[in-house]
Amino acid sequence: MSDRIVIQSGTQIDSAGETSEADPRARTERREDRPAARFSGSLQVDSRKSAIHAIHLSSRPSESLVRDEPLMVNCLYAYSPYLDIDTGLTSSIPVPSQDRISPNMSNHVSSRPPRQFRPLQENHTRPWYTGPADPVWYTNAIIIDTEEGVLVQNGDRLCVLVENGIITSISSQPDPSKDIEVVDLGGLFLCPGLIDTHVHVCAVPGGLNHKEMARTPSEVVTLRTTHVLKTMLERGFTTARDVGGASKNIANAVSEGLLSGPRLFQCGRALSQTGGHGDFVRPDNQAHCCGGHSNENLLGRLCDGVPECLKAVRTEIKAGADHIKVMVGGGVATEADGVETVQFTGAEIRAITETCDLMGGIHTTAHAYTDRAIRHAVENGIKGIEHGNLMSAETAKYMAERGIFYTPTLATSHVWNRDPYNKMLPPANLEKNNSVMHAGLRAAKFAYDAGVIMCYGSDMLGSKQVLQTEEFAVLATVLPDAHILKMATINSAKVLKQEGKLGVIAPGAHGDMLVLSENPLEDITVLDQHERVLKGVIQGGRRKLWRL
Repeated sequence: MSDRIVIQSGTQIDSAGETSEADPRARTERREDRPAARFSGSLQVDSRKSAIHAIHLSSRPSESLVRDEPLMVNCLYAYSPYLDIDTGLTSSIPVPSQDRISPNMSNHVSSRPPRQFRPLQENHTRPWYTGPADPVWYTNAIIIDTEEGVLVQNGDRLCVLVENGIITSISSQPDPSKDIEVVDLGGLFLCPGLIDTHVHVCAVPGGLNHKEMARTPSEVVTLRTTHVLKTMLERGFTTARDVGGASKNIANAVSEGLLSGPRLFQCGRALSQTGGHGDFVRPDNQAHCCGGHSNENLLGRLCDGVPECLKAVRTEIKAGADHIKVMVGGGVATEADGVETVQFTGAEIRAITETCDLMGGIHTTAHAYTDRAIRHAVENGIKGIEHGNLMSAETAKYMAERGIFYTPTLATSHVWNRDPYNKMLPPANLEKNNSVMHAGLRAAKFAYDAGVIMCYGSDMLGSKQVLQTEEFAVLATVLPDAHILKMATINSAKVLKQEGKLGVIAPGAHGDMLVLSENPLEDITVLDQHERVLKGVIQGGRRKLWRL
């Protein structure tokens, strides 16, 4: 074992490898990978010019190694190739050739091998990215067909092979020729992963009311969003569509494996006119809802007139929006607009929808409660309706004829009326909530009877996020179980333009599946009892939650 000696101007070196600190910053470090250098002496250093002029050997007073020109040093420490002294230069200085060294000094020269650098990982720029999951056979499963609302092959126990995150085979037995992990599901039900098409992952818990939520610092919102995403996945939602607040950065963090959560499709910020449902800033310039960011970074953004609407939609698309949400009518959470109001002019809405068509056919959806707001949106190119609690049977038929997607969000209205959630809204907002709560059940029945494409949406904000699955129980009071499951799987995949990839267990689909102890086709409310019934969550072939 020897000393690696690190010196600075004025440091004296003796044969024991010790330094007398003429400069108090001199230091030594232990080194084990080469024999000790046999020398004693000092360096003659011009500290003003950071140059080494000569090396003086105390063992041979008559000899000194004088350089033809000073060895220039570009940092505080010096490096001497003659005495094998390394003081950590930031740029390399070539070792002089043998003819530059005194013959009497040859036994003091160290021949240091080139340094071997550790090779970079393939994903060194994103070290958190784990890549596709290893292949897995999930065997002995009863598969649920969400399209037909039946059990596959009358409930025979089948095997599902997931490779690189994609389902590649469904068979009665695993292929013995493939050396692949086998996971026995013990005859439990295998259901496609659920999809929630109306979430706000940045409307995080932590505040007693919307005003407190709005005051939450942006960094805190981001940290709490990780909890919202993780618990959504643990409730069985392997995919979600955020309709105001989330960004492409959050979606990418999930897809790359940095965060645990559902596959996230997002619109950035929803578009609202001044005084519309996305305008959460009161006349006193204080935001009172809902995302917890600054006044300029809430769940929505304001745009008035065609030029501003064009700018806003293009900005959201540039930022990576997967779809665009437009506030076309009044809402419950905002104070200034009544539920009956109709928002944006036809020209403003057409500017938004035409831009989306031109920029890749991006889907558009509208916040709207009334017949008038719904028809105003659809007439001007909107492809989906959120809420729609006050729609009539005639408007439901109008939507069905035009292939409009409909996402009722019934449970959130019911939850507002319960303690302690009724304290989150001012009295005037609670009155608006009561006006839409019971009407929503009738609207859902109108839409089902008319054949509208219906999707699952929870719309839970803040501390209500934990009640995301309650929508199943509310819908079950007016709709068939199999249809509700279809809403949360196949239909929701269609609105995301992921038909055949999500919401089904079939070759070519993502390996997103739930292991259930009970059959939701017989009782859809078991999905609202996920703590008891949900035994496993598989996303992209990986087991994210496992209770077997």
